[in-house]
Amino acid sequence: MRRWLSQGRSKHVSGQVAAAVISGRSVEEIIERLGHSHRATTRELARVLGQYGYLCPERCVPAKKLSEPPKLGLAQVHAARSSRWHWVVVEDGHIFDGVWGDAYGVVDWPKDFRITSYLPVEE
Repeated sequence: MRRWLSQGRSKHVSGQVAAAVISGRSVEEIIERLGHSHRATTRELARVLGQYGYLCPERCVPAKKLSEPPKLGLAQVHAARSSRWHWVVVEDGHIFDGVWGDAYGVVDWPKDFRITSYLPVEE
């Protein structure tokens, strides 16, 4: 199982945290590789994960197009009241969320949160 990392609610580095959880690297190393500590795009995260030997597309797959979540991947979580998203890691039915989750892969999201798309990752 992956190692959960806490993000804190005031930071906008959920993509960097998610890439660190998948790769086993530090958030600081991911930020250095990305070149910034603000919201990360799908392409940026795919590129960084590729640098560590992971295979993933440059675009997310809408959740409604999949019969089940990927075994391993990043997921975009949206709140109904916002156009912004939040990155989390999914692995074998667990969700690693640095803001709303815990080390056991369990989340306590607000009621209007939902996963809208996935970026499947292969090791």
